[in-house]
Amino acid sequence: MTTTLRPVEPLQRGEGGALSRRYQVCVNGRPVGLVHLATDPERGPGVAQVRELRIQEADRHRGRGTVAALAAEEIARDWGCGAITVTLPGDATPGLRLARALGYLPGGDPEATGTDGSGPLEKSLR
Repeated sequence: MTTTLRPVEPLQRGEGGALSRRYQVCVNGRPVGLVHLATDPERGPGVAQVRELRIQEADRHRGRGTVAALAAEEIARDWGCGAITVTLPGDATPGLRLARALGYLPGGDPEATGTDGSGPLEKSLR
């Protein structure tokens, strides 16, 4: 099985070099989820954000989210980003496990990370 990201919109360009794009997560061409990747409006175009990553329930626990997250990191590198962030609610246990397994650590404002692990997580892309 091949998991890929397929753009569903043109690359969006905003003020100050901001970038944003949505992608379908596909397995052998079949849509199974989505990713929304953008640059951070507060920290500038050198930091990417995974604004959304969803995999359909029937396709979870097969590595689809992991491959989608790693592909999003490669796109962020292509955009010239040196770091990538994700913010998850405390009840997003599978998402928090995935982010930590991929090397995302509490970043930005340490006060913003809750005791349940919620808050911004960051990974260097260098």
